[in-house]
Amino acid sequence: MEMIHNTRQKQFRSPFGAIPVGKQVELALWVKDTDVQKCELRIWIDDQGEQLMPMEVDERGFHLLFPCQQKAIVWYYFKLTLMDGSTLYYGARQGYQGGIGQIYSYEPPSFQLTVYQPRSIPDWYKKSVVYQIFPDRFYRGKDWQALTKKALSKERKGPGHRLVEDWNTVPGYDKDEQGRIRNWDFYGGTLSGIQEKLPYLKELGIQVIYLNPIFEASSNHRYDTGNYLHVDDMLGGDEAFTSLVKDAEKYGISIILDGVFNHTGCDSVYFNRYGNYPEIGAYQSEQSKYRDWFYFREDGYYHSWWGVDDLPALNQDNEAYRRLICQDQEGVIRKWLKTGVKGWRLDVADELKEEFIVEIKKAVEETIGDQGLLIGEVWEDASNKISYGKLRHYFLGDELDGVMNYPWRDGIQRFLLKEINAYDLCEIITSIQENYPPENLQGNLNMMSSHDSIRSITKLGGAPMYLSETEKKNYRLSDEQRQLAKSRIWLMVLLQMTLPGVPSIYYGDEAGLEGFEDPYNRASYPWGKEDSDILTMYRNAIALRNCLDVFQEGSLYCFALNEDVLGYYREDKDTKCVFLVNRSLSQTHSFELEAKSFHGFDLLSGDRFDCSDGQLRGDIWPMQAKLISFLNEEEQERKIEKIF
Repeated sequence: MEMIHNTRQKQFRSPFGAIPVGKQVELALWVKDTDVQKCELRIWIDDQGEQLMPMEVDERGFHLLFPCQQKAIVWYYFKLTLMDGSTLYYGARQGYQGGIGQIYSYEPPSFQLTVYQPRSIPDWYKKSVVYQIFPDRFYRGKDWQALTKKALSKERKGPGHRLVEDWNTVPGYDKDEQGRIRNWDFYGGTLSGIQEKLPYLKELGIQVIYLNPIFEASSNHRYDTGNYLHVDDMLGGDEAFTSLVKDAEKYGISIILDGVFNHTGCDSVYFNRYGNYPEIGAYQSEQSKYRDWFYFREDGYYHSWWGVDDLPALNQDNEAYRRLICQDQEGVIRKWLKTGVKGWRLDVADELKEEFIVEIKKAVEETIGDQGLLIGEVWEDASNKISYGKLRHYFLGDELDGVMNYPWRDGIQRFLLKEINAYDLCEIITSIQENYPPENLQGNLNMMSSHDSIRSITKLGGAPMYLSETEKKNYRLSDEQRQLAKSRIWLMVLLQMTLPGVPSIYYGDEAGLEGFEDPYNRASYPWGKEDSDILTMYRNAIALRNCLDVFQEGSLYCFALNEDVLGYYREDKDTKCVFLVNRSLSQTHSFELEAKSFHGFDLLSGDRFDCSDGQLRGDIWPMQAKLISFLNEEEQERKIEKIF
């Protein structure tokens, strides 16, 4: 008895991947050595339920032309009634939503089909390289001392604020016996400091800056918003931000802001737990106009984000709150877009109600049209994310343009560390490619580090994961570990720059900055002490991406040669190339692949390949990558000159 359905082969499902509304997808199940009375396609759509559709039979098995009439996540498997009256099923493998399936004697896991309403992603974003900045730790502008002195001189109740004079001090938290913050440490980074470093970012090849929160707040991370309508004075205030946006535009650099709309700070104009604001806040009185913005229990206490009482959770259904964020013409979303900001990244997007995200997206579009961007923080496959028991619909056309691509980040780093093999990584890459609409795949923010995760170099250097806070603070890679990490970083950055999506560099990664998770991943940028080897790697890889459009919009076909070697083809109308990476520390591997031309040229090493018989053959050394372009010799010379 044999049955086959493979969502990634056109004889079983065509076309590949997510399907636009109004199109059709052809589904087939091949059956051999099985007496089948009938086969039905069983589909399930949330809020609509189950539907059984009879399939037509031919000499190979069963097939059906499925009409994609509405945007939805469609789950499907095959139900077969045998001649003896018994029932078999063919569904996805456990833990998978695509690829080849298997036979079951009971109702199986379903395959996923994403049906979406097409929408465009702004070119300025999808053709960019993003640079993420934690403002307090990037650079002290010329005015930093005056700004810091003025801000710290204000009397306020609650946790203290103090300046860290030595820029190179390793960050940490000053906590009391109950684990609460006693004092917030500030390093004096400013928006004018970022403005002064725009030439550096331009030279690096950056087109977009993604800023961690900049609005008035009590903490140094500013995810505890104090006032959404005012930029923190310690960073320079509203005027400094407007100046940064205008100057960045002159360098061809756009700005994305971090929107924290699931919770606010307890020390805020809205909550005012410590009484630092003149207006009566929700914490102070039931009569406060902000009281219904939050969730208070009968005992007077309140709901907060993951139980952190510094971050009271907001009532997203409150009409006055929604007006402030996205409905009023001078509300948060619209106000800052009008200053020249190009888009928003939504913090903890899976904590936000979908109707709220739709309203935010609408506000973005109404303010700056199709040039506006909305991306979100989602750690899993965003196409089938379940949050609070509900399937989310981020990519069906009304909500997000992209998400932070943690699945690929985790997969790439685990592959390089030999925690998974090339076949596993290929599955991770292809699954996201299959489930996401092409526009959202291009809109993915492909980050390798962030303010919420361990620095790449620390991870790839093999640092131990289970250390005390003191050990984490003081830990540094050995020279041997750092050299190994550098080799892996080169491979990682090449993957990051040549896969679909928008690469995002977390400030300091290109300088070799180490650090475990928060707060150690938020160290100050090591100006004048950069690791020149790593900086060169980033510059070269960014230049490669910026010069070849195929990495921004080209097709992708991923494969694994063996456990160590991952590869993929990228193609557009101008360029055809294949990328190979060997993660082994000791093993050289041979390869023989389909050539796309009679000539191949490795853009990384300069090696030339004769492919006159239609095959590309060669060896790939340990810890080596190859990026082989298939061009005639004249075209090769033009491409090489353009890049280098």
